[in-house]
Amino acid sequence: MHYNRLFHKITDYTDLEQQDQEVIRTLFRYETRGKGSVLDETGKYTDNVFFILSGYLRYFKTLDSGEELIIHLYAPGNFATSLNGFFLGVKPEETLETLTDCEFLHITKNDLEKLYETNNKWQRFGRKLMESFLIEKEERIIDQLSLTAHDRYLKLLKNQPDIIRNVPVKYIASFIGIQPESLSRIRKIH
Repeated sequence: MHYNRLFHKITDYTDLEQQDQEVIRTLFRYETRGKGSVLDETGKYTDNVFFILSGYLRYFKTLDSGEELIIHLYAPGNFATSLNGFFLGVKPEETLETLTDCEFLHITKNDLEKLYETNNKWQRFGRKLMESFLIEKEERIIDQLSLTAHDRYLKLLKNQPDIIRNVPVKYIASFIGIQPESLSRIRKIH
């Protein structure tokens, strides 16, 4: 049952046969974490990719000033990890933390490599998934540079209303690059 949402996500990128589902069940492990749990921590090696079944995560960097800069907000049905930490094997400068109680399926880097070796299908899946991450990151950079704060909020509201409903305002504000007070004013209009 826990795996159905992951199977559905994978079929966005490639076909799944019964034996593929069995491989996924053996390599991805189910886990729950409470609100405020750190999954990937600044300065510690990371070895997992998380597929979110329920709950919300924030991926952030703590600046020298002590301010937390939200890099990404994750909702159910998405993969999350520190890309630099996971793929390059470096200690990340960012933190991945649960904002709510969460359920995940996670896979280690070793097991992901095993998955890639089982079939070229999984290498294509990994490449397509990474392409979607890169496109999303590029779009976010372009939005930050070209859209007003009001327009960035409206786009988030349109594309991810669940984030707006379930994530505290201070994190949404940081994610779209404005102060919480400014976001409160924008939200009053809508």
